[in-house]
Amino acid sequence: MNRPSRLATLVATLIFIVSQGYLGYPLHHLRPNILVLQLTFDADRYWAILAAWGDAGMSAYRAHFSHDFIHAFVYAAFGYVVATRGGLFAPEAQRAARRTAALLPVAALFDLAENLLQLHLLAGPVGAASLAIPLSALCSTVKWGLAAGFAGVIGWRVLGKCAQIGRVSQ
Repeated sequence: MNRPSRLATLVATLIFIVSQGYLGYPLHHLRPNILVLQLTFDADRYWAILAAWGDAGMSAYRAHFSHDFIHAFVYAAFGYVVATRGGLFAPEAQRAARRTAALLPVAALFDLAENLLQLHLLAGPVGAASLAIPLSALCSTVKWGLAAGFAGVIGWRVLGKCAQIGRVSQ
């Protein structure tokens, strides 16, 4: 595994935060929020959410895809760098580091598939029952599950490092 690098981890984290903010800001006003749409398996509910957003919401949603495709690569790289360069895994835990490093890149693949399915739906007839709706929701569910798993592992590792630092400083 790569040796720890605070600078690489800091830069990757800052780029991720800026990218996430840039992606989320234009959509933060949508109600129901975008996460509800992403996790909707039912066609009637899916189309009802898009209708509730209105033309302005739909326009913002369509526009977000140009950055969302880039953002998938940003958070994939962020996850890899944090897991491999963040200094959170001891040398004997490199197998866990490699597995953790793969979580966000795999999540990004599901995100890209979800985006393609969403664009397919937006290009098709409004209100149509389509297999793309539950497939997109499935991709989103897997993506968010992997992201939550990554956050859990990294959060646990950070807490462990903090506890270790606390023991050393006593």
